[in-house]
Amino acid sequence: MNDKYAALKENPKYCKRLFGINYENFKTILEKVQKHEVDFLAQNPLSCRGIEGNFSLENQLLLALEYLRQYPTFLSLGFSYGISESYANKVYHKIRIILAEVIGLKNPEKLKYKDVKTLIVDVTVQAVERPLKGQEKQYNGVKKSTLLKHN
Repeated sequence: MNDKYAALKENPKYCKRLFGINYENFKTILEKVQKHEVDFLAQNPLSCRGIEGNFSLENQLLLALEYLRQYPTFLSLGFSYGISESYANKVYHKIRIILAEVIGLKNPEKLKYKDVKTLIVDVTVQAVERPLKGQEKQYNGVKKSTLLKHN
């Protein structure tokens, strides 16, 4: 598992460029998130919570901040943190709610990208199944595949 927090402690100057906040603000937010987690576990005691994970809260916060700053896919986030795509998604949505409470954001829905009004998709060339007849019309020698071209 990649420990980005350990690397960030060695080079705190990259915090602003990678995650959008300076290292001192990150430490302040981290302390608040840790306090929130301790309070949550104290209010919701369970005898069995499953096995203890080894993905630290510091790296979970970095994952959420990196997603909000750069908007990569969860597959690439999971790969860079050494976790699965679905777990990266789960961690982000958990930390997003905690961040909204800790920072004092009145509407946590503001951290979602739901106000997109226009989406442009380039569909001038689409991959299709190879037809039984007329393959030469749709075969693209450059891409070595069968494509449907829309002009």
